[in-house]
Amino acid sequence: MQKEVLPTTRQSYRQAAGVLGRAFIDEPVSVVVYKNFSVDRRLRALTLDFTAEVEVCIRRGYPLQVSEDGKVIASAVIYPPGTYPLPVGDQWMLLIKSILGNGIYDIRLNKQWLDEIEKIHPDEPHYYLEYLGVEPEQQGKGFGSIILQHLINRADEECVGCYLENANPRNVAFYQRFGFQVISEKEILGLPAWFMWRPPGN
Repeated sequence: MQKEVLPTTRQSYRQAAGVLGRAFIDEPVSVVVYKNFSVDRRLRALTLDFTAEVEVCIRRGYPLQVSEDGKVIASAVIYPPGTYPLPVGDQWMLLIKSILGNGIYDIRLNKQWLDEIEKIHPDEPHYYLEYLGVEPEQQGKGFGSIILQHLINRADEECVGCYLENANPRNVAFYQRFGFQVISEKEILGLPAWFMWRPPGN
């Protein structure tokens, strides 16, 4: 049965954040930023970070989810044209919550990643797909594709592009299937990163 894409709300954002935390547990940037954490502690840190991220996105952006039997199984943090970058107050709030909630870790790595990707972020109007994740046991079933198709349909209706960063080489081909093109590559934190753009109507 086709799953429906719905906005993430204050009733479901903690579930959505949990999905993202589990989906990103082995993502290269997450592993580097929380390199001194055990897997369990890294999961707790990511879940805390994503809880704050999704909460901000509810106020500022266009967070989406796919649910099954009332349980969130896929989640995305998305910002429509004109809503990103976030106000400085929100940016610092996210960093402070991460520091206070996760204990001592090298926040400079997190800040370096954010600073470097911001240098490449396009100026023209676009939807920014900041995060997309699927519950690990549900991956490969098309739930991420459902959200992505919903996003590009909306962007095409508004005649604007879509943009994302990706540090997982396995995901490059996935996004290319939806019309995203690699517009830049850069090594950050010792990791290859791909910056991808989808023109409207591509």
